[in-house]
Amino acid sequence: ETGLWRTVKPVMDREKCVKCGFCWMYCPERAVRKTEDGGYVIDYSYCKGCGICGEECPKGAIKMVEEE
Repeated sequence: ETGLWRTVKPVMDREKCVKCGFCWMYCPERAVRKTEDGGYVIDYSYCKGCGICGEECPKGAIKMVEEE
């Protein structure tokens, strides 16, 4: 698990998501999980905040935001 050291986290806009799976495919920690409806969610317990998912998203559905 990640712990408390992450400074930014990805936030997904499910309305922009086209369910392409790039976020899931490129996540080095496998922190992106597929849902029953074919969409994706981020498991923050394992997300390191690297931002690769946001970089690879072709629709800009994932934005990195400051951790609160």
